[in-house]
Amino acid sequence: MDVLSIILAALALAGYSPAVRGEQVVVNPPPIVVEAGLYGLPYAPEGLDDCAEMRFYFDQFDMPARFDQIGWRESNCRNEDGVRTSCCHGYLQLNANLHVRDHRLRDPYAECGVYGNNDINSDTPDDKQRHACAASKLYGLLGYQPWSLS
Repeated sequence: MDVLSIILAALALAGYSPAVRGEQVVVNPPPIVVEAGLYGLPYAPEGLDDCAEMRFYFDQFDMPARFDQIGWRESNCRNEDGVRTSCCHGYLQLNANLHVRDHRLRDPYAECGVYGNNDINSDTPDDKQRHACAASKLYGLLGYQPWSLS
């Protein structure tokens, strides 16, 4: 067995599928599986602090940088079950139960998979992504008004 055959056999055992082009060996590694959520968008990578993770999801929906400060003020950049007031939940303290009753927000929120507070208030990547999506729809309709900013 020649050296090239030994290398190709070792790569095959490791899960790589080499393609031989002329005298060059091109190694194609197995695909990396990335979990994806809403609209096929990826989830935030592990290891981000709360504010970086919040920004990751806000970037997916083109939320302006000013929302970093709002998210810090409203929730300390946290989206989880315990982050709430009497009516409002998550990163930006949305009241999705009320918003989905507004004819202007019902369909846009549905596009985000949001039908009430239970869809945006936990620490799962799906809820964080839906929260950012819904916030972008609210911002698109009313600007900063819901957060008492002009």
